[in-house]
Amino acid sequence: MILNWTKNQTALLLAGSSSTYPTYFMIGSGSGTTNATDTILVHAWDRQAVTSINANTTQKVKWTGDWTSVEMSGLNLTEFGLCASGATTTGSMWSKTGIPSITFDGSNELRIDENWQTY
Repeated sequence: MILNWTKNQTALLLAGSSSTYPTYFMIGSGSGTTNATDTILVHAWDRQAVTSINANTTQKVKWTGDWTSVEMSGLNLTEFGLCASGATTTGSMWSKTGIPSITFDGSNELRIDENWQTY
């Protein structure tokens, strides 16, 4: 889900008043309903710099994030999102997605691709 933070930051970017954009993925193990007013994950587990950004298709962008099997070991993944800052988690979430629980036993890696398209 695109969050209200995204709408606010996009307006600031268009006005030349901000240079903030998604640069980190966050993953977590929280539960609950995702709301547009959310600003953080319910229970953040890890934050990683985006591995790649692809904007080669008109009006589309794809962010990719990768985690090793060691990093994922023991995580019960239920949520992820894009955020603007690696230094803090509060108030910088651009998107948030809740998923059915996936438990990692240390033998699997994780790759998340988040795709956005403008209309």
